[in-house]
Amino acid sequence: MTPLLLFLRSREVPRGLLYAVPAMALIAWFGAAQDDPRHAVTSAALALALGVAMLGNGLGGPDTTLDATAAIRWTPRRALHLVAMTVVAGTVVTVVTTAPVGVVLRDAAGFTGLAALAATLFGRRLAWTLPVVTGCVSAGVPAVPEPFALYLVTWAGQPSDSVAAMTTAGVFAVTGAAAYVMRGPRVD
Repeated sequence: MTPLLLFLRSREVPRGLLYAVPAMALIAWFGAAQDDPRHAVTSAALALALGVAMLGNGLGGPDTTLDATAAIRWTPRRALHLVAMTVVAGTVVTVVTTAPVGVVLRDAAGFTGLAALAATLFGRRLAWTLPVVTGCVSAGVPAVPEPFALYLVTWAGQPSDSVAAMTTAGVFAVTGAAAYVMRGPRVD
């Protein structure tokens, strides 16, 4: 086996894709079937949150102590893994939904950053927590411009021209990616 295949299998990527891709496609499709464009955006956000949460399980191996002692360069592998998660989630939802592409890409990057941050703080088994909580809040709370704190909490469901939503997603993406790439998942 090649090192890439061994890495993918150790991170349970095939299983994650098997569950995440159909789940994201189905949730995004249900939202796109509605007449209201707001439903398309919120269902795309929810689809991305749940898909990234499922793929986030692969942000660490089953034995984190073994990963921590391995004599290989993890930094490029971790960065590539996050990019691949963002691309897969964004592509699947973009193909199925009627939500604007800018919203889908913004949310995919933000949720991937949240999953990476959760993996760094809580470990790979709890990498799902931050994306799912944020996605559910964004899908469940209507997008209103006031108060500003609520507007920031619902960043994933905001329109594509929202500077605050883009900034929030960017902060989550950069912070989560930097923490995960430098530190890796928390050792259980």
